[in-house]
Amino acid sequence: MKKIAKAIPNIITSIRIIGAIGIIFIEPFTLAFFLVYGLCGVTDALDGFVARKFHLESKFGSILDSVSDLLFLGVMAFKIMPTLIELLPIWNWIIILTAVGFQAIAYIICAIKFKKFSAVHTYANKIMSAAIFFYPFSFIGFIPAIYETYVAVFGTVAIYASIEINLIHLIAKEYDERNKSIFLVKRNERKVVEEK
Repeated sequence: MKKIAKAIPNIITSIRIIGAIGIIFIEPFTLAFFLVYGLCGVTDALDGFVARKFHLESKFGSILDSVSDLLFLGVMAFKIMPTLIELLPIWNWIIILTAVGFQAIAYIICAIKFKKFSAVHTYANKIMSAAIFFYPFSFIGFIPAIYETYVAVFGTVAIYASIEINLIHLIAKEYDERNKSIFLVKRNERKVVEEK
């Protein structure tokens, strides 16, 4: 029973993986799409909450969460990319690609420096994740002023979040999930020294 309890966050994450694969076979911007998409979003928020609340965090869970996030984002890009290519102006693409580029660099730095395939989940990163999650809903009604402005506002947050993660990886001596902001790195390193 204890093993099953420890696996609950990973089971929740696995539901997101299954949902992401399911989205491949669903037409975008339909009711079925938004239902499965919503389920994936709920599991994304729930797995980490359950792991932290019940002290069920694990290295495997952290890696599985990152892999499921990348898979989900990849599937979403595949499904809605034709619509985005058709509708978004070039300045929206510059914002999106800048954010994606900095995020990719964060994973590379973490892999090289800390030998981990992960990136710390900062407060700004959580806002960015929520904004990315809600983005497809901005296409309901297909009103350009809504979905273009959405990219401008939350794309800027995404660029900041990605740059912050890079800076955290560069200045931190060790990988530390508690680094929820660039301003907490030194404080958390002092705590690690005090705990030793």
